[in-house]
Amino acid sequence: MLKKTTIHYFLGLGLALLTILIVEGTLAVLPDIGWYFMTVIYLTIFVLQITFYYLTTNYKFGWTAISFIVNFILWTFEQVVIEKTFHDSFIYHGENWKIAAYVLGGLLWVTNKILIDQLLNLNKSINVQTSKINV
Repeated sequence: MLKKTTIHYFLGLGLALLTILIVEGTLAVLPDIGWYFMTVIYLTIFVLQITFYYLTTNYKFGWTAISFIVNFILWTFEQVVIEKTFHDSFIYHGENWKIAAYVLGGLLWVTNKILIDQLLNLNKSINVQTSKINV
């Protein structure tokens, strides 16, 4: 379990940092992109989140879709709460604020996924146990 969790965190951290590279690379190539860079950021994050799920999930598609949607809702809520609470802190106003914000977002995503996976495993275990009792 610890090995799997560690791999998930390193993969999430790598994908979060890859987001920075893609966005900064796009801004270097297209410096006059204006506010469209937000589209690049959100599209990159969304694609890399799907990639993370593809690499780390072994559930059926329906459970994976539910897990992704719940995770996305929780992640968005957490980002808003953290931004609102720590808006004036070093995370958002320090020299490396982009790295801190993306890494924090990536770690939140991975933590949510691990917790949701544990809940799905618990649900599966309960269903197996109740089916044994009913037989």
